Amino acid sequence: MRSVVLVVLLAILGGINASAVTDSRPDGITGATWQFGPLNRWAYTHIREILPTKNIANDNNLVQPIPGLLDAKDDLSINLGGKTVQLSDAMKSQYVDGILVIKNGVAVAELYDGTLTPERTHLMWSVSKTVTGLTAASVAADGLIDLTKTVADYVPELAKSGWGQDTLRDMLDMRDSSNWVEDYDSPESTVRRQDCADGLLTGSMCIDTDVIGNYKFLPTVGIDKSRQGKFVYKSGTTDVMAWVLEAATGQRFADLVSERVWKPIGAERSAGITVDVSGFTLASGGMFATLRDTARIGQLIINRGKVGNRQVIPELWIDDIFDQKGDATLPHLSTESIDPYYRSFVWGVGDGQGTVLARGVHGQFIYISPSTGMVIAMYSSWPNADGGSPDVGFTAAMAILESIKNSI
Repeated sequence: MRSVVLVVLLAILGGINASAVTDSRPDGITGATWQFGPLNRWAYTHIREILPTKNIANDNNLVQPIPGLLDAKDDLSINLGGKTVQLSDAMKSQYVDGILVIKNGVAVAELYDGTLTPERTHLMWSVSKTVTGLTAASVAADGLIDLTKTVADYVPELAKSGWGQDTLRDMLDMRDSSNWVEDYDSPESTVRRQDCADGLLTGSMCIDTDVIGNYKFLPTVGIDKSRQGKFVYKSGTTDVMAWVLEAATGQRFADLVSERVWKPIGAERSAGITVDVSGFTLASGGMFATLRDTARIGQLIINRGKVGNRQVIPELWIDDIFDQKGDATLPHLSTESIDPYYRSFVWGVGDGQGTVLARGVHGQFIYISPSTGMVIAMYSSWPNADGGSPDVGFTAAMAILESIKNSI
């Protein structure tokens, strides 16, 4: 009893963080369970305790403050489905762990749930892809890669793979000719075989898959020439792009992200990225960062590649992301989506207002609305990749994001 009282007193006096005391590791976290509900809610904010990772360092001397955080609201009333509801209630129904809303550069609202706090990182899943695209933009601006050259020009080990003959421009737009299959429910799909070959997933999903790492796994992915020049979503394409960046620069991918994106955006905390058994960093979905630093990525994009007076990413690269025609082969992303597209690892909503998205499975988003000056970063822990029930998933999440945009 004395120890409990002492813990509380120390917490009140600022000696320790009370949430750290009660944040114990739940039973049952294994290589087979950490990705899925309900254990993923804890796991996504404790990735360093579960998987091998590599640091993506920030620079404390370059931190770019987000104005308004001290006055940001801890809840909002939004119009969702014709009803006025509290954002905090909508978050609970969708397993949302955190939302940060920034308008015209000023924080408007910041809400947390689950095990996420302002200081804790959260797994980004495929929001990582957008960071990979921005890193590629920086490397290209320095002339270290040529988007008209092929993957094989930089990584001869991939010459006979499904990506070898594809240009880097096609890679960034996922118009490559690999036969990759992105089916999260099938243990036979390429995306799940990759998870198992990485050593990042174990159990019943991993049938007849050796743990060899990406440097050996990716060259085994075959070709489907009918896909060349057509958009098909493939996570492995982003990992190949990261391999190209490493080969072109002689640097590890995580270090490239740190020097070219993370420090320049003024991140207040270091991020990280998961690493497979071969040391390959998972650019397609392995990054983790705080909600605030994730919002800073959105601010970089909405500010056309600038942080303060510094042009971090070429303005022409960002303008190109915003200035794309719709792709009739893509499904509409929301009720506001008319001409959706995909460019440089970013989703274009195609709503006639320039809205773009970074998005990942299990409910990770950066929603960027130039017409309203708004950036919304949202982290979630849906029970499975696509949601977990008919009422949980991408459609419901987009409704929340668009309701926030239209309510402020």
